[in-house]
Amino acid sequence: MENLRSFFVDLHVHIGSTRKGKPVKITASRQLTFENIAKECAYKKGIDVVGIVDSASPFVIEDIEELLESGKMEALRDGGLIYDKKLTIILESEIEVEEENGGHAHHVAIFPYLEDVKKFSNILSRLVKNPNLSTQNTRKRAQEIFNIVDDIGGILFPAHAFTPHKSIYGNCTRRLSNIFTKKAMRKIPAIELGLSADTDIADRIAELENYTFISNSDAHSLSKIGREYNIFLMEQPTYKEVLFTLFRKNGRKVIANYGMDPKLGKYHRT
Repeated sequence: MENLRSFFVDLHVHIGSTRKGKPVKITASRQLTFENIAKECAYKKGIDVVGIVDSASPFVIEDIEELLESGKMEALRDGGLIYDKKLTIILESEIEVEEENGGHAHHVAIFPYLEDVKKFSNILSRLVKNPNLSTQNTRKRAQEIFNIVDDIGGILFPAHAFTPHKSIYGNCTRRLSNIFTKKAMRKIPAIELGLSADTDIADRIAELENYTFISNSDAHSLSKIGREYNIFLMEQPTYKEVLFTLFRKNGRKVIANYGMDPKLGKYHRT
């Protein structure tokens, strides 16, 4: 078996602003720039892998390209970017969908390479009113977005799946199988729990027995990065290894997810 090690992982962090001060996530702190997130994770929080969910914003893509050109960040052969040889950054996009019943939910798409993110960004620009802003409503069904992401070579997982505000179980359906095809469900590796549920609660749903549960911060400020996090057992901090871990392949797995007790959350039992 390969030399597997533990890594601290937070796969849901927002960008509030670009380096030049252009807004991305309106409700997020303007201190949340791409590079500030990288510095916070690498030098203060001890995060090994961070997923930035606004990477498909054309404004953010400009910041990414500048960091690559400067040499502060490099592309990894197995997917992802490495900042200052310390932190792996996974390029992601949080998308809002609208189901047939009118319910809205958020999902996170993960991509291995910047070119894949650019392809997705170009498609999003035709679906949303302002592609520069975070988590815009695509007015598409989740299955349709899954198909787009899958065709590009990324993966999709439901974000904060149990909160009543814009989540798949909280606002759209009682069963994933009502939303996704069987083929799509086999390709979805994980469920992000959010503040309304923990592993014990999610384990009571039979259709989720084969999914990996993850807890991420959904940070809207620098201080909240890593508030919720996971410990991944994998060989290297790359996109490929993150996928192996989420799919529980080759001995990789999530050792633990650390989130707030749902009883303390404002959405508990709502």
